[in-house]
Amino acid sequence: MLRRRQAMIARRRALQARYGFSTPVAQPKVAENHVTMPSALALPENILREGNFAMPLPNNWSTASVGKNGSSFRITPPDGAPEAQANLAVVAVAPANVQPIPSEQRKMLGGVMFTDLRRTVIDKMITTGGWVVNDRQREIGGHRVFEVIAQTPASNDGKPEQVWNYYFTEINGRVYSLVTRSANASNQKISADAEQFLSTFKPMEPKR
Repeated sequence: MLRRRQAMIARRRALQARYGFSTPVAQPKVAENHVTMPSALALPENILREGNFAMPLPNNWSTASVGKNGSSFRITPPDGAPEAQANLAVVAVAPANVQPIPSEQRKMLGGVMFTDLRRTVIDKMITTGGWVVNDRQREIGGHRVFEVIAQTPASNDGKPEQVWNYYFTEINGRVYSLVTRSANASNQKISADAEQFLSTFKPMEPKR
C-alpha cells in the first residue's frame, strides 16, 4: 500500500512538472463532498442543438453524440494508446445587464467565479476517487480560458490512470466546458488537439 501511494505521488509530481506547476496541490478533503454545485452552473435546457456549431474536429476525433445536454466525442490516439473521450457542454449563461466590478471580473467567466468552476471539478473527482492537480488562466484562440487539470488512479479492472483537462470559456454570453479524459501517455497530444478545437470553436449566437 505504501509503495502504491509513493508511486501515485511521484506520478502526480511528474504531471505537475509537465504543466509547469511548482507547488503541489493537496488532494481535496472528504469534507468537500458536502459542497453542492452552485445554482449558477445548472445546465440550461435546449441550449445545445445539432447544427448550432461550426467546429472542425481535430484528427482522430469523431462525434459520439449530440444533444441538448451537450456533445461527446471519441478520440483514437495515433500511437495506439487507449481510446480517449471529450465532452462539450454549456454550464452557465451570463446574467443580463449585470456588470461586475473589475477586481471580480478578472476572477470569473460569464458571471461565474473561477472558485465555483474549480469546485465542480473537485466534486467530480471526489465521486471518482481522483484529485485536482492544479488550475490556471490562459488565452486560447482569443478566448479567456480557465483550465483545471485533474487525475484519477488506475482501476482494478486494468484501466490506466486518467488525466482530465477541464477547459472553461465564455462565448456569446455562455460559459462552455470542454472536458478531455485520456491515459497519461497520450494526454499531451490530446491537450494540444483540445486547444486547437477551442481556437476554432465558433458557436452561433443564441436566438433572442
